[in-house]
Amino acid sequence: MWTGSVVLTLVCIGTALGLPAFSNYHNKNNQPDKDVPVINLPGGNKDVPVINLPGENKDVYFQHMRLPLSTFVGENKVEYACSAFRLKPNEYIVEYLPLGKRDDTYHITISVCDAPYDDSPVWECMKPSRVCKGQKREVMYAWTNGAPGWTLPEIAGVYTGDKPKYIILQVHGRDDISNERAADFAHLRLKIKTTRPPLDAAIGIYSVGGFVPAHVENFTADVACEWNMTKPSPILSYGLHTHSRGIAQSGYIVRNGEWIEIGRGDPLYPLVLFDVTDRNMWLQPGDIIASRCTYRNTGDSQIPMGFTHLKEMCNLFLHYGVLHDSLDQTRSLSCSASAQESAWKVFDNIPADASDPSGDTDQARYVKQYHLTHNY
Repeated sequence: MWTGSVVLTLVCIGTALGLPAFSNYHNKNNQPDKDVPVINLPGGNKDVPVINLPGENKDVYFQHMRLPLSTFVGENKVEYACSAFRLKPNEYIVEYLPLGKRDDTYHITISVCDAPYDDSPVWECMKPSRVCKGQKREVMYAWTNGAPGWTLPEIAGVYTGDKPKYIILQVHGRDDISNERAADFAHLRLKIKTTRPPLDAAIGIYSVGGFVPAHVENFTADVACEWNMTKPSPILSYGLHTHSRGIAQSGYIVRNGEWIEIGRGDPLYPLVLFDVTDRNMWLQPGDIIASRCTYRNTGDSQIPMGFTHLKEMCNLFLHYGVLHDSLDQTRSLSCSASAQESAWKVFDNIPADASDPSGDTDQARYVKQYHLTHNY
């Protein structure tokens, strides 16, 4: 089956609330504003690096985070590294934007903690338990090499919480970084608003454990969870992610036996958060969220699910909108299953093209718009 654990934002809304209509708000060139000054900050600075732009709205500022690429080279190199930055309470993240040359990292994850796992400017953090001190880790955003950033719809923002916390920049660095590039940094910039938008943005993470067997052409791994909220929530965006043996991934809402496609794609492309607010998709009480990953493994060894690029992953990231009327419910969902134990008979009726990434998909449009190429 699955286990649900909480990590970021969640609750309800209805059309009767009179919220503004959804529309797309892409950062089309995914470049920093020309009038943003270049700043140099040491990696792991826990003081908030803030850029206030003259002439801009008073309720918006930028926070720049970076981590030295030298962490991933030399005798003491690590595969995953973390750095912590202070995060102000009662504000809203409205954009995540990677900056600079991006080919030196596999992916970056942004999390929020009450306290970082380590007080060092940079520390090793491959295991999830080494990101935050204690178990209160809130995953907010994930990015892979080659993807554009994510600008949230104007009606939503990621709530930073009601007390000061730390934001953790977790970087999965490549193992072939040149000595020349090692002097640079992995960069990510946040755009933050101090005023509340109509909706908080929550995240649900649907993942698969277990392993991919040897000598398989179309091995499928499934995960499904019931949407157990009492009121509807609109889907803002979704993302698909595997490692090198994934050949297709799909996500669905299953409602009264009907399969409603959230998205399909080739997971070897970068992890993009596809903005789907213009499709007006809502999660309803009693819905089932279902995801399937399809793999090809022609090798002689089974491939375990895990965090290194030599292992596999199957993650569906689902961002949705919720009202800010209960702090107890502004958290996100985690849902997991084993690739070896498909506990849901619902997958007996999954659409025939669930393992086919082709067609007129969100990903196909983004590939054309952003000139995306395979990461593997």
